[in-house]
Amino acid sequence: PSENEHVLALMFLISLVLLALSVAGVPQFNVDLDVDPEERWKEVILYYKDMGAIEGLTLDEAHPQPAPDVAKVWTESVQSQLDEDFEGELRGWLKYGGSNLTREKIIQNAAMYEMNYPNFCSGIVAAMPNGTVVHGRNMDYLLFVEVKGKMMGWPDLTVDVTFLRDGQPLMTSVTWPMQLGIHTAMRFDGWTFEQNTRRLGNDLELNTAAVQQGGLVFGLLARRVMERVPDFETAVKELWSANLAAPQYFIMTGAGPFEGAVLSMDRGGVHETSSPPLMRLNEENNTWH
Repeated sequence: PSENEHVLALMFLISLVLLALSVAGVPQFNVDLDVDPEERWKEVILYYKDMGAIEGLTLDEAHPQPAPDVAKVWTESVQSQLDEDFEGELRGWLKYGGSNLTREKIIQNAAMYEMNYPNFCSGIVAAMPNGTVVHGRNMDYLLFVEVKGKMMGWPDLTVDVTFLRDGQPLMTSVTWPMQLGIHTAMRFDGWTFEQNTRRLGNDLELNTAAVQQGGLVFGLLARRVMERVPDFETAVKELWSANLAAPQYFIMTGAGPFEGAVLSMDRGGVHETSSPPLMRLNEENNTWH
């Protein structure tokens, strides 16, 4: 085996060990999409409320915070992207989340990446010789919240949510407090999705201009695509053609042999000539990117 194959095998084994150690400790919740949107997140919301996490969670203070007038632009722009279903879920967070939770805080949380540009982790996509695709990612984005005198981070705040439709599991998502969209998710028997940071310079100013011109917040879009689209190829095409408010990477895999892709996304619904093309796994090409 080549050096790359040895590295891949080692990373895969490490991932399995870490998964075995951690998955049992991650709280599991079901969110039924057939239930009234205002009620479907109740169990998750009360979990976070009882923990005290909702009151303490803020945007990452290690990065520049938007001025009040800029934050207002984002609140109004993201508001226009909320369909009736998202509106109902937002009302549910306000209903059960406590008096300190505001509509503006939830809406701005939906645009946390676009507004604040945190370092959103990393991932890997690879294929076994028979075409079976392996997709993994880590969660190394640092966040600390003081909750009842104790400092907590993402390991304490992360839950796994399984979305149900017609009584059957539809998709699963790694979820954080006040989250409406998705950043790390998998549609059962369909495809996977993760998002990663891509910085191009002057990001907040350019993102703000893009969202005012109709650029979309990735998490809300990705969730709707995953709820609606069952197959990998259609999902790749829809997300590749999206008009986004911020540049970023999407990493996706499917259930079929060698179904894997890395999408280098630019803002504004265009693909700059300086950006990498849509890159796919294939049987002939075994290079790393």
